[in-house]
Amino acid sequence: MRTLREPLFIRFALVTIFGGLFWATAWASQGAQSTQQRLVEAVDIQGNRRISEDSILYYVQTRPGDPYNEQQVQRDFQAIMALGWFDKTKSRVLIQDGPRGGVEVIFEVKELPIIRDLQFEGLKAVAESDILKAFRESRVGVSKESIFDPVKVRNATRIIKELLASRGYPNATVDVRTEEVSATSVAVTFVVNQGERVRVVEIDFVGNHVFKDGELRSQMKYVKEAGLISRFRGQDVLDTRKLDEDRRRIELYMRSKGYLQARTGEPRVEGIGRRTTGFFIPLPLLSSTDDALRVTIPVVEGKLYRIGDIKVEGNSILSEQYIQNVIGLKKGDIANGERIGKAIFEDLKRVYGTQGFLQYEAELEPSFRDNPQNPNEGIADFTIKITEGRQFTLRRLEFLGNTFTRDYVLRREFLLNEGDVYNQSLFEYSIVRLNQLGFFDPIDKDKDADFRTNDEEGYVDVNVKVTERGRQQISFNGGVSGIGGSFFGLEYSTNNLFGRGESLSFQLAAGDRQRSFLFSFTEPYVRNRPITAGFSLYTQSLKFFGEGTIFSQNPEAIGGLLGTAFGQLVNVGEENLFTQDTTGGSLFVSAPLSEFYRKRRFTTFSRIGLSYSISRTSIKEPPINQQDPRRAIPVLYSQPDIITSRLTPTFVYDTRDFSNSNGIDPTRGKQISFSFAVAGFGGDVRTYQPIISYSQFIPVRRKGRGQKPEVFAFRLLAGHVGSFSVTPTVRNANSLAFVNGVPIYDRFFLGDEFTIRGYDVRSISPLAPLDTYVTTRNVVVAANATGDPQPIPELQQFANLGTFTGPNSNSPLVARTYQYIGADTQVLGNFEYRIPLFGPLSLAAFADIGSAFNLRKGGDQFITSNFLADTPFLPGSLGISLTSLVAARNPDLATFTTSDGSFALVSDGTHLLTKQEYQDAVNAGQIDQTTGLPVGLRAVFFRGEAQTNTIVRMSQSAFSKFGDFRSSIGLELRVQVPVINVPFRLIYAFNPNAQRELNGVPLPYPKRAFRFSIGRTF
Repeated sequence: MRTLREPLFIRFALVTIFGGLFWATAWASQGAQSTQQRLVEAVDIQGNRRISEDSILYYVQTRPGDPYNEQQVQRDFQAIMALGWFDKTKSRVLIQDGPRGGVEVIFEVKELPIIRDLQFEGLKAVAESDILKAFRESRVGVSKESIFDPVKVRNATRIIKELLASRGYPNATVDVRTEEVSATSVAVTFVVNQGERVRVVEIDFVGNHVFKDGELRSQMKYVKEAGLISRFRGQDVLDTRKLDEDRRRIELYMRSKGYLQARTGEPRVEGIGRRTTGFFIPLPLLSSTDDALRVTIPVVEGKLYRIGDIKVEGNSILSEQYIQNVIGLKKGDIANGERIGKAIFEDLKRVYGTQGFLQYEAELEPSFRDNPQNPNEGIADFTIKITEGRQFTLRRLEFLGNTFTRDYVLRREFLLNEGDVYNQSLFEYSIVRLNQLGFFDPIDKDKDADFRTNDEEGYVDVNVKVTERGRQQISFNGGVSGIGGSFFGLEYSTNNLFGRGESLSFQLAAGDRQRSFLFSFTEPYVRNRPITAGFSLYTQSLKFFGEGTIFSQNPEAIGGLLGTAFGQLVNVGEENLFTQDTTGGSLFVSAPLSEFYRKRRFTTFSRIGLSYSISRTSIKEPPINQQDPRRAIPVLYSQPDIITSRLTPTFVYDTRDFSNSNGIDPTRGKQISFSFAVAGFGGDVRTYQPIISYSQFIPVRRKGRGQKPEVFAFRLLAGHVGSFSVTPTVRNANSLAFVNGVPIYDRFFLGDEFTIRGYDVRSISPLAPLDTYVTTRNVVVAANATGDPQPIPELQQFANLGTFTGPNSNSPLVARTYQYIGADTQVLGNFEYRIPLFGPLSLAAFADIGSAFNLRKGGDQFITSNFLADTPFLPGSLGISLTSLVAARNPDLATFTTSDGSFALVSDGTHLLTKQEYQDAVNAGQIDQTTGLPVGLRAVFFRGEAQTNTIVRMSQSAFSKFGDFRSSIGLELRVQVPVINVPFRLIYAFNPNAQRELNGVPLPYPKRAFRFSIGRTF
């Protein structure tokens, strides 16, 4: 029985235990279920004043009627706090029982106030606008009408301190003062105590043995010792971030010399008292006494390493030998770390990119070992691990933002087509071509291009974002002048007509003295090929006073010439004016060199062109000469009609890049242009004119990422012009309109804001002496000095004394003047260092040097006027009279000045008295009070017709040699003006070798010049 009872007891105990566990589990489950089933009866917001309850509940997921979930309520609370509208330390969530057995969720918040006013006190070194800009760029979140957050305000304080430190005030303190404006808003004031200005006076190095201190200091770009230049550049300020960048530059420099393990340590900064820095003479802005710092940079140079073994792994497209050739270093060469890094991470990436491998990556693993042949040196072995990725094909090319410009206008500038193997170099060249169009704001090849790759299929889609700029320019002008009269002008141009990339422009000017019209059109692509063609037509009519107006008997014309501009306009009719008419046109065509040769960088960026122009210029006499001969205007120099027919082949290689500037001034690249104009395909002019120029733009440094770089730019220009034949029309032109058969407007003149900035317009050229003689005819001895001659019959035997035959032995030199005649050759160099300041303002330091000289002297030229009555011709043009010429050639004859100021000779009625005879008569006779002469004597005058004979002494020209160069140095302040896309310029120039006079004749060469201009030199 005992053995039977034990199992029964055990079974009973087990049943009891499991039953208890079952009922306990069921009770616990029921209790938990009853708790979870409590519902949310209400969700409320408390403490909000400015922000509506609905705006807050929008971010809360817990809703009335939902089962209560503590974790979800906490997430809702965190979502509310993340809005940044509330004080996290004074906000909370409350849970309380509801009247229906559920729960009520209450979010109790404390609103952060709004910043109604934001002020800065004690701020001098940094502009408020710069601080607000830094707030925006750093996304601090502190501005007017933003929410006051103590954490954000502390970040703003830190940024203010960093800005002040970058301006030389590292000890500045910034306190925050808040004032309550209302229950929901505050006024915030940053109280700044800048402290004393601190400058870096000494930069020392310790631990360097191979490299000298000056050598390492020269590699520092952003932090330099205090000096006059570093003061203006802001480089004598201790900025730790810039100092770290300079340390990196020093390390790269030492590694480029083979010291691959060279490094710099943490700089030690110490104050060394107050020092005077800047200019050696105490002058405001140029010098000051400030707290000085010494910066000491520890240097560890290490060993000099030479190239050992270079192994390449992972390459399948390029051979190991090709890669080593790209590196350019051989075994045993000094290990140039900078060159190796550039070759692996830039040059090879570019090579792989040209073949469509966009995912190229490389790792460089150096290993160092001792050099058994030289214990002071080491050997560096390199293992280059390359991950080539796969080759990509351009599947889709899209342009975004060209709302006006047709898509094909952009697509035709791209050197890549959909379906081509992607080529990174061609993509970059295409971006340069797009920027050269000038239709868009500068396009950045990195920021404005979006690449989307499909690794499985090997496709890449490229989206290029562009921002269109103003394409049309309209301007009006007008005014009143004595030369041009009243006029009104209209100019219109567009470089993107109807979004097709075509250029059209016209200029119209109309007035009572001048009329002109110019129309031009350019089609950049002919039949969808990159062949540019266009034409221009122009005509001009200009009415002007002739040189003979002053010698006419036309009081209206003379009064207009000598009167004011308004008087000239009102009082002078067109019948008294000469008219110059010019009409012409041109045709031009150009194409990239790649249309005729294999596409390469050179052929892609090169264009060859051909243009043809023809023009006709004529001068008409005033209509009054036919209408009323008594009031005719004398024609001093007869001018023939001139027809010029010119053919000009051109070549241009242009890689200028506008992407890092305002899209108007290039920041890198070069331009080479050459043209050879030949005039002689018909017409009257026979000349040739080769011109070559070379321009380059080199970015020097950038103040910050995304900012415009400083640029060193220069232009070299040379040209020559000559005549291979002289037509009868040009030979008989009888004026300085042609010099040695070349039109004077085709000869070279330097001097203006586009060549040598310190000199006046066209003031630098050979200066030729002009010797003037007189030829006379129909000479009589007369009783009157003016008006129609009244001959004295008894004295006509002496008339031959007034006969002059021009530049012969018996004719005196009447006058010697000097005239700029232009040069047949020019050389010019312009050098600029361009510094962007802020916004549209920039500064440029420049140096210009050039020479306009003659390779060939040429023969003297003769210019002869028409015969005119001696009076008023000779007194008006030369300040002499025919009588004075006779006296000059016969110095023994007696002279006399009449009461009206006329120069006369003296006669007794039968012959001309000598000086001695006249003096004897004065001593012996009685003076006639009417004539002022002794009784029996009279004043006589030589009268007749005269012409001037001028010899242009080309062989005696001054400043006609290559060594007669002129130069200017100075500063130029530029303001870029929108719409017209050209800068306004204020130019100050100093001319170090300006010559002020030549043989006593003043020259227009100032030592200093200050002028205003519009445009750019190059």
